[in-house]
Amino acid sequence: MKLNIIKEEEGYVEVEFGGESHTLLNLLQTSLLEDPAVEMAGYTRPHPLMDRSRLFIRFKGKKSKPMDILKKAADNAEAKLAEFDEGLKQGVSNLKK
Repeated sequence: MKLNIIKEEEGYVEVEFGGESHTLLNLLQTSLLEDPAVEMAGYTRPHPLMDRSRLFIRFKGKKSKPMDILKKAADNAEAKLAEFDEGLKQGVSNLKK
């Protein structure tokens, strides 16, 4: 995954993701919106054939550390995926009985 900070100012950051689609960006957006320090989070894919997406994050506090909050959101998303994986495995094993 290739990340590039497009714009960073007080209370706002715009990050470009290379090689990622709606799957990852939607998950990150959802996780970011659960953080009380985040006022707004959204993303866009300029064109379906382009291999890049942009994530926009606006923070409530001007002194927020954008990359720390993004990392925390990624960690939370990873934990949710682990729960989903475990639940799916358990559900499938119950079907086999």
